[in-house]
Amino acid sequence: MIFVYIILFMYLCFMIWLVDGYKNLSKDYVPSDKKYVVSVIIAAKNEEMNIGNIINCLKKQSYPADKYEVIICNDKSTDNTAQIVEYFKNDFHNLKLINIKNTPSGWSSKKWALYNGIKKSKGEIILQTDADCILNINWINAIISQFSDESVGFVSGLTPLFNKDDTSFYNKIFLLDSIAQDAFIACGIGKGLTLSATGRNIAYRKNFFFQVNGYNEIHHIISGDDDLLLHKFAYYANCKMKFILHNDAIVYSNPPLSFNQFINQRLRFASKGFIYYKKSFISKELKIILPFLYIVNFVVCISLIAFCYNRSILYLIPFIIKIIPDLFYIFSFKNYINFKNDLFIIIFTTVIHPFYIISFGLLGPLYNFKWK
Repeated sequence: MIFVYIILFMYLCFMIWLVDGYKNLSKDYVPSDKKYVVSVIIAAKNEEMNIGNIINCLKKQSYPADKYEVIICNDKSTDNTAQIVEYFKNDFHNLKLINIKNTPSGWSSKKWALYNGIKKSKGEIILQTDADCILNINWINAIISQFSDESVGFVSGLTPLFNKDDTSFYNKIFLLDSIAQDAFIACGIGKGLTLSATGRNIAYRKNFFFQVNGYNEIHHIISGDDDLLLHKFAYYANCKMKFILHNDAIVYSNPPLSFNQFINQRLRFASKGFIYYKKSFISKELKIILPFLYIVNFVVCISLIAFCYNRSILYLIPFIIKIIPDLFYIFSFKNYINFKNDLFIIIFTTVIHPFYIISFGLLGPLYNFKWK
């Protein structure tokens, strides 16, 4: 038990240190005086149900119309995605469509689509999001404001899984999980750690993208157009990373349609686990933090199972030690996303979270995935 408490004490100290990164995040912004030319790149595959919404969001942006373009990379869609984009082009002259017919051998489909969009873009700054997202009218202004510091090369923002019309049990869990993920990423950036990023709300300097050879070394990996690219920027370009914590910079995305879809999504994210240790550009900190967190969650899982058998409060102590800092930093972020204090959802999620981490961390690298 001494070893268990040492591990948990280290975790408590680490989380307290990490939460301190919150104070270093950008919680407000002033639109940049320098109006960069911006390219918004979206890889879309069979998105006829969503593509119109994201185009409307981008059409209404407060950023100067002559300073941004929107490039939809239609990745071999078999539905009406391309036709819908063509329709919007009639009165949205900033909108461009690239039709991807084939993906070269050795490339993941989505990265090839994004790469073609980036190559043909005219922007100095690339903004990346997904076809099923909802954006604030000031999204471009908010994100671009973070590049006023010329040393900043990569910017991230909040990415909650949220559907205001669906208050089901599952969707509340998905929302809380996405808040926790964003909080971990954001606080890491606030402390100068390169941990991860979520591709539906990232931006980066295009010249840095080519300076780090774009998707070279990672072009064959199904996912990783966000977090692996972030690590390449940090390692090869040695630029600053920023996270903007402001309502205007939030990108909302619909939660998975089912729990099975959510599991598949999270397994896809976890599938890169072993890859992190094969790439020299992945930060040493992440290579240490990941197994450490796995051990912490494994210990908590064992203690919860032991509690179910023995009903001794002693076995709940590891769980309590873990959830106190977890809840503290989650609640620091929830007000930006209007998450209501549903005690049952919070308790349920914190109980299953350690089992979730252990299971996905173990199974993720064993699965093979395709992008749609």
